[in-house]
Amino acid sequence: MNMRNAILPIAVCVIAIGLMTSMILTSNPILAETTSTSTSQTQEERLTTLSIVGFGQVYYTPDEAMVTFRALGQGTTAEEALNMSASKASAIIDALKDLGIEDEDIKTSGINVYPRYDFEVKPPKIVGYEACYTIVVRIRDIGLVGKAIDAAFSAGADGMYGVQFTISDEKRAELTQQAIRAAVEDAEEKAKIIAESLGMKVVGIKSVSLSSQPIIPVPRSVIAFKAAEAGGVPIEPGKAKISASVSVIYLLSKQA
Repeated sequence: MNMRNAILPIAVCVIAIGLMTSMILTSNPILAETTSTSTSQTQEERLTTLSIVGFGQVYYTPDEAMVTFRALGQGTTAEEALNMSASKASAIIDALKDLGIEDEDIKTSGINVYPRYDFEVKPPKIVGYEACYTIVVRIRDIGLVGKAIDAAFSAGADGMYGVQFTISDEKRAELTQQAIRAAVEDAEEKAKIIAESLGMKVVGIKSVSLSSQPIIPVPRSVIAFKAAEAGGVPIEPGKAKISASVSVIYLLSKQA
């Protein structure tokens, strides 16, 4: 047998072994999946990540108000002081209901009784008691705020803690969605500008997180003593805003 005839069988065996190995790799799902995953990771590693924070805010005019009134009572006993304070509180609540304010929007937030001392004697001596009812009123019609203050003081309120303007739950949800959309649009615009400046393009998003800020009631100072005699209390709710921010990690690739 010459050299040429000896080499031919060996070459045939090598080709056969190669074909068998290829068939095993192709038919084995585990090996095939591993190869595919490795390729995908390689493609992702070629992408550039860009972190962007987008901001959005929406201005609004409050459509509701929260007002807190207090009714004081004094007496030689705690019971007497409480009865006087409760009588004033009842009159205030009735006056507010006459304006059309619902029961569910009027609540007693606190009842307190304090001893009154005579500090001229040693040791100080209790000479009576003072009670305080605190009433919180939710006014769903801004136009009624001034009238409510007038009515409460005419009914015997001894003071108030100012006015806080806010918005209804329905309007709050609507404005929050608008602020989020504005934040997303802001992030997208920033990402597009940066990508184009680098000669790249946005090809995907890796992650997104949202941060919406709570609505803080807008406080307003109102001078309300003898309000009825003053002919009404002018109320201007002004403007407020709802803010939101989104943190987005974009995926960039080089432009073709």
